[in-house]
Amino acid sequence: MATDLQTTDQNRRTPWCGLSATPKLEKLVTEAAGFSHICTPDERAALVALIPGYEQALQPAPRHACRRVITKLALAYPAAKVSEEEAEARLELYADALDDIPADVLGAACAAVLRTSKFFPAPSEIRERCSGLARRQWELSKIRALIATHDRNWRPEPEPLSDEDRAAVAAIVGKVSVQPEQRDAA
Repeated sequence: MATDLQTTDQNRRTPWCGLSATPKLEKLVTEAAGFSHICTPDERAALVALIPGYEQALQPAPRHACRRVITKLALAYPAAKVSEEEAEARLELYADALDDIPADVLGAACAAVLRTSKFFPAPSEIRERCSGLARRQWELSKIRALIATHDRNWRPEPEPLSDEDRAAVAAIVGKVSVQPEQRDAA
């Protein structure tokens, strides 16, 4: 059950980052100008391979996982004197307000709130701690921009001219070249 709220790498304290396993791609995505850098076909293929992982990592937490993390957070603070119906309604309000956040980002945000807040946080305070979500969205958009730029602008290196083609080009250039008498007039 707790796996819904864990990051993909148990040794990391920050939420999942798809580029961390490939430093070269991480550098490309974080440093390259999105609409002017033309990546190689190999880089493009590697970036395309990252997209499904990012799309999966941006999926909202299942409703039960969202409710569970909010319930765990509530247990850390003194109980408010409210009826069971009001507590359930409050839990639903929080789940509605946070239902678009991936489970691991929400779990990390709630853990950060738990370490720093003296009072039970409002949904907006939890959202403020969801920096992992913005990073994922930015990285995915940058990856898509790099792919689109490659698709628009990449041109393969032309094949070298054969001896026959070189001779044909030389003949054409020779015909177009400026005659000696025209050079003297200029």
